[in-house]
Amino acid sequence: MTNATPMRSWWAAVFELGPHAGAHWTALRASLAIFVPLVACVASGRGELLLYAAIGAFTALYGRHEAARVRLAMQAQAGVVLVIGVVIGALVATVPFRLWLLVPVAAAWAGIAVVLAERGRWHPAGALNPVFALTASATVPIAPGTVPAAALAAAGAAAFALLLALPGGTARDGDAPDRRRLSWRELRLTYPVRRHAARYLLGIAAAGFAVATSGIGHPYWTFVTASVPMSAPNLRACVIRAVQRVIGTTAGLGVAALVLAARPTSYAAIILIAALQACTELTTGRNYSLGLVFFTPMALLLGDLMLPASIGTLLTQRAIETVIGLTIALAATVITHEWRIPTRRTPPDDHLADHA
Repeated sequence: MTNATPMRSWWAAVFELGPHAGAHWTALRASLAIFVPLVACVASGRGELLLYAAIGAFTALYGRHEAARVRLAMQAQAGVVLVIGVVIGALVATVPFRLWLLVPVAAAWAGIAVVLAERGRWHPAGALNPVFALTASATVPIAPGTVPAAALAAAGAAAFALLLALPGGTARDGDAPDRRRLSWRELRLTYPVRRHAARYLLGIAAAGFAVATSGIGHPYWTFVTASVPMSAPNLRACVIRAVQRVIGTTAGLGVAALVLAARPTSYAAIILIAALQACTELTTGRNYSLGLVFFTPMALLLGDLMLPASIGTLLTQRAIETVIGLTIALAATVITHEWRIPTRRTPPDDHLADHA
């Protein structure tokens, strides 16, 4: 009987709904941030730059709970990292053996990005978006001459997202900015941060090896799926995130099948992507599974614009890569989990406790 309550509590956490917390402002900013740059790419005849513009637009996702000035600073930091990730990834994409080169590059980048995210106290936390920026850019083969255009598309979208950072209120508006949330000046690596970085290094390297040996069509999905549970602060939270990922992705694949069956192209696809992005931001903060119902079809639709494939192939690859990525993430978390009872109390890292 003693184990029943913890089990119910664990399962209840999977379906728990958080507060709305002004998510409509984040949803509006995120939707506009991705809609305008994508329209600009299509209107200018540069559809091959859609992926890089979308990555730059992810700048708008940071600092949703922060006061406007803190949000702007946090997004500026994250935007720079995302653009750098695009540049590195695009350079990797120019070489024939890009998937093998991606193994050490992505692992090193994930370790660096998670340290910057922890010390910068970003929200959303972890290295998910920086990992996506590099790995997605690296897995779409391009010519060297396209790299500057990719960088410009990402930087332009990030800059536009910053213009949208100030409008919209949060619960913290009116309060004094919490300057501790922007702490790149002190890049000291506490034990929890070092362990977190080691988890990403191990997990992303393993994901890279799986990608390089399997020949999966959209390999960056494996990296992204592996990154999600590893952002959790402890093993219990990691397992909860993994279960939510399975539930949300499964439901999202059903929605994706309907969306992809309509075969939207050009502006219709962009409108759908922007709408799904808004729905994702409205729901992710409340429950991660619910957010994935909308994020999964958005990611598949964007991926299909860059690397077209049949609906069955896209859905199957997404399902397989979800299983691979989650298995790797859970293994990396178990390996780097602190099982010993410490002999002396280690001061907690405040930000690691903030991971959703």
